[in-house]
Amino acid sequence: MAQPDALFRAAADQAPQPMWIVNDKGVVTYLNHAWYELVGGVPPQWYGHAWGEVVETHDLADMRERWKTASTTGSVFEGTRRVKAQDGTWHTLAYRATPVFDAAGLVCWVGIDSDITELMATQAALRIANHELETFSYTVSHDLRTPLVTVQGFSRLLSNELGAAASSKVSHYLERIGDAVEHMGRLVDGLLTLSHVTRRKLQMEDVDIGEMAAEILAMLRRSDPSRAVDIHIQDKLHVRADSRLMASLLENLLGNAWKFSSSKEHAEISVGRATQSTSEVVLFVKDNGAGFDMAHAAQLFSAFERLHKPAEFPGMGIGLATVHRIVARHGGRVWAEAAPGQGACFYFALPHA
Repeated sequence: MAQPDALFRAAADQAPQPMWIVNDKGVVTYLNHAWYELVGGVPPQWYGHAWGEVVETHDLADMRERWKTASTTGSVFEGTRRVKAQDGTWHTLAYRATPVFDAAGLVCWVGIDSDITELMATQAALRIANHELETFSYTVSHDLRTPLVTVQGFSRLLSNELGAAASSKVSHYLERIGDAVEHMGRLVDGLLTLSHVTRRKLQMEDVDIGEMAAEILAMLRRSDPSRAVDIHIQDKLHVRADSRLMASLLENLLGNAWKFSSSKEHAEISVGRATQSTSEVVLFVKDNGAGFDMAHAAQLFSAFERLHKPAEFPGMGIGLATVHRIVARHGGRVWAEAAPGQGACFYFALPHA
């Protein structure tokens, strides 16, 4: 198949992305109109091996290595390459070529390029912005501790200095200052937790979610032995993940389930697998507690957002934001289903190992 037929040429020349054909010897025998719009020239320029002149040197070497594998196995030929456009700029292209066979065997590869230059630039800018935001959060959180400790220390000194001479109003003021300092301290701890989740380098290993959940729930039972809670944990809940971050995720989800089911006479908490596919495993933590209105579900995973009043259930609104970041770090997703007074079920999907 030295040349594409007229029908293929007509269709390919209308495509907005570069398309090409490489024969079984690795020789380019066709390039569509989009390729020439990008790098310039007219057919048959860039046929054969000439196209390599506009590909970045290291990327060209990488393509050759990938080609050795593809030509040996007759597999898909794919990767990324930087190509110099006719205006002198470099474009990053993601290429993928599928082998074509006939009765005699391998004939050629038909390939297409997707220009991901803007996407790569956006991702790079986003990484920089996220790093700056993480650094800012970490620095601010640390810097806030000094004035907080100062306020707390002097308020105590003032309370000791006044002693019994302090009026009820002054004592009330000092108590309010102390409460505000403690509240701010918990907020700082929350910011540090979120920053730590984002900055921590992942150490992937096999994690037994069921065993980890059982340990956390046993600890919660010891902290509140008077409660009667039915616990159900499925067997063989294994994932490939960072164990320390998974422990933090479960501590937050199970801690919430324990807390929000506290008003139930017969509380129930379940941990299990919802679904599993070749791409991901979906696990859940479910309770029959207070639940929430799904109309406000968009707020769930934002820092310091709460759907219940502090007087009803204490908390800082950091837990689910932490869960969201942990799942995102693993390339997964998290969501919830609930109804007021009917409990909540939190799902988290992790890529399958």
